[in-house]
Amino acid sequence: MFGFIRPLKSELKVREWERFQSVYCGLCHTIRSRYGIAQTLLLSYDCTYLALVLDSTSAGCETCRRRCITHPFRRRTCAHESDGIRHAAAVSVILNWHKLQDTIDDEKGWKRLGAKLLRLLLRRGYRKAQRDNPEFDRAAAEQLRTLSRIQDEQTASLDIPADTFAGLLRAAVPQEREDARILGEMFYHTGRWIYLIDACDDLADDFASGSYNPVRLRFSLTQPDLTPWKQGLNHTLLQSLAASYHAYILLDRKKDGGIIENILCQGLPEVTRQVLNGTFDQNGGKNRHGSI
Repeated sequence: MFGFIRPLKSELKVREWERFQSVYCGLCHTIRSRYGIAQTLLLSYDCTYLALVLDSTSAGCETCRRRCITHPFRRRTCAHESDGIRHAAAVSVILNWHKLQDTIDDEKGWKRLGAKLLRLLLRRGYRKAQRDNPEFDRAAAEQLRTLSRIQDEQTASLDIPADTFAGLLRAAVPQEREDARILGEMFYHTGRWIYLIDACDDLADDFASGSYNPVRLRFSLTQPDLTPWKQGLNHTLLQSLAASYHAYILLDRKKDGGIIENILCQGLPEVTRQVLNGTFDQNGGKNRHGSI
């Protein structure tokens, strides 16, 4: 989906990494069974994180052993379908659909054609996810239209577009939950971090293509060099992660705290460091995770 959310694997316990893998596999199987196998092509760790957080307030970690097309010869531990996994599956499908529309609107040539063809392939699954979660689909479409208008106006602000995108991730939280306000704050600040880190990571490409980039406009950059502004950007990015963590600790957590805290306090700060230092692509970049 976005490609920035990941744990720092070297700091996870073995059982925590296995649990993370099992939720990823459970989410993949849920997407395949509910929305079609083609939808799993766009699965990343981002919605695995959403599923982990949503399910962290319930007890129990039921698993099974299953095969799949990617791993046909050896059964892998797979988390049973849960409310959090089902919700994250619909969110993944809806976000990927709207992201493809954004590519169609912004790109030209083969990228645009590829996005159109992929949307045709994914249409049926998206329609089902839209029926399963119409509130989020409407919110996602509205927020992305607002973001498109901000981009068309070449708004020279970090906060205005980041706030709009953050509102999109806030809307991904099931509003019927008692802890929806806490989760909304958590994912709002995570969304703000994602938008800003993506703008930093895309700076060189946006310079080359002339695409909208709030970092370039905000600092009136004449070349894709963040060195003079690196300290300030690092501060605002880590502040967003700190705000997300402060919301997280208010949850009535029953499991997976070690994994979630690893992602928030180690994985995402490490991604921040790599992007600002220009080493993110050398460590896999946004395309690092597909099937695990």
